[in-house]
Amino acid sequence: MKYKEYDFPDDLYYTDRHLWVKKESNGTISIGFNDLAQKLIGKVMFVRLPKKGAVLEAGKEFGTVESVKWVERLKAPISGIVKDVNASLRTNPKLVNQEPYNAWFIKLDPTEKLEEELSKLIYGEKLADWIKKEVEEKTKGK
Repeated sequence: MKYKEYDFPDDLYYTDRHLWVKKESNGTISIGFNDLAQKLIGKVMFVRLPKKGAVLEAGKEFGTVESVKWVERLKAPISGIVKDVNASLRTNPKLVNQEPYNAWFIKLDPTEKLEEELSKLIYGEKLADWIKKEVEEKTKGK
């Protein structure tokens, strides 16, 4: 879905803190920043992420994204074990700005709580209304 100049692919889940979540065909979960978030934060200068093998719990901090404007603390939307970390972001953090839906932060092996945790995210019918509300609220006066 596109709203104004912001893209939100329909096949992803979203958090109220502007992360996207994707169920991969192999069962892993990919997590990254959505288009609105990357435009609001501005030029990304540094991304701090956990190491492979780290155990994440939904709602707990797992990293940060830093720009000239601010530091955004990333909270895990899904519990699981970190299977992969996007090492490209260490040397080229601006990928978050250039390709927000390809510049994933981490890939997880989810726990048995996956469906319960996904049900708490924004997806499907709720998506259009949430996007309009968020874009209008976050870009007011811009």
